[in-house]
Amino acid sequence: MGVEQNKEIARKTWEAVVRGDIDAASANLADEVSWLLPGTTTGPLKGKQAAVGFFKSLGQAFPTGMKTEIRRVYGEGDTVVMELTNRGQTAKGRQYENEYCFVLEFEGNRIRRVREYTDTAKVKEIFS
Repeated sequence: MGVEQNKEIARKTWEAVVRGDIDAASANLADEVSWLLPGTTTGPLKGKQAAVGFFKSLGQAFPTGMKTEIRRVYGEGDTVVMELTNRGQTAKGRQYENEYCFVLEFEGNRIRRVREYTDTAKVKEIFS
């Protein structure tokens, strides 16, 4: 796969997560995917099932859905960087908006590793 195809897979995967299409999103993940979430002490999520659990938890956190605005997608070699904003209303009725940067590493045509960067203080404030 080339860089342009990886960029498209990255974009489509996150858009599927946000709209709650877990099957479409997980189809683009390697079985042994690693997903590093900021602000966690447990280390990265390991494996496709752990990532699917994370995707499902977003649906619980944002029962009316979440919107994403992907502003930039960069790629080189087997790595794609996506800058985006996620917005939504939490299950407790609070408005959420936060900037994100995802660094995705590909193996073949599957996402093998994700490092997610965001304002973790804002996440804790909104969800506490």
